[in-house]
Amino acid sequence: MKIIDEKIEHIHEEIEGAKEYAEKYIKCKSKGNIEKANKYKEMAHDEIRHANMLKDWAVADIEDIKTVYTIPVEDMEKWEHHHKKFDEHIAIIKQMLMN
Repeated sequence: MKIIDEKIEHIHEEIEGAKEYAEKYIKCKSKGNIEKANKYKEMAHDEIRHANMLKDWAVADIEDIKTVYTIPVEDMEKWEHHHKKFDEHIAIIKQMLMN
């Protein structure tokens, strides 16, 4: 289902951005550039916030779609798989930013 694929892609993009900023945060922090590191940390948190908003909206949109259309099982399984993976990736990124 195209709409689920689009939602997965948008959330994935935000998570990848957060991961990239978290990696830059670690690199700058290890080099002693705390001011720049903190900016990357802030940017990573912004991307996490965006991903979480998109994920919440996707959940609501999928529930709305279910009221008028039976979503194929394989599409729902795909969504559930990615939904779980998104949560795992966000947890890892948050851990990266705690150091």
